[in-house]
Amino acid sequence: FTGRVPHAEVGRYYDLVDVLCYPRHRMRLTELVTPLKPLEAMAQGRLLVASDVGGHQELIRDGDTGMLFRAGRADALAQAVLGLLAQRERWPQLRANGRRFVETQRNWARSVALYRAPYEHLTAHRRTGAAAHA
Repeated sequence: FTGRVPHAEVGRYYDLVDVLCYPRHRMRLTELVTPLKPLEAMAQGRLLVASDVGGHQELIRDGDTGMLFRAGRADALAQAVLGLLAQRERWPQLRANGRRFVETQRNWARSVALYRAPYEHLTAHRRTGAAAHA
């Protein structure tokens, strides 16, 4: 392991890898929390193989932006990796799709827009509640 890698060198490390694997087990945390590492890999144009837990399913469209396999099944992970390695002709499209997903769906403007309405609702309710008690 390399330890902490300076930001300026991260791209060089990603360039050394063809396929990144994210084998998370199914548990409450992995069903509810969306991990950032797969997004970083997609932004770098890397290929992904990930378990089908909720956080990964939110990011990866199986066969389009990466490959999903059944969580907790080492044989399914192996099949997904071997299948992807055997289909090199698909790599450019998978990489492009993953990168496009990050650029169009997981950018700051879109992320803020998704949270704006719930926060406005909560703060409006708080303001009206505070005004009623004044």
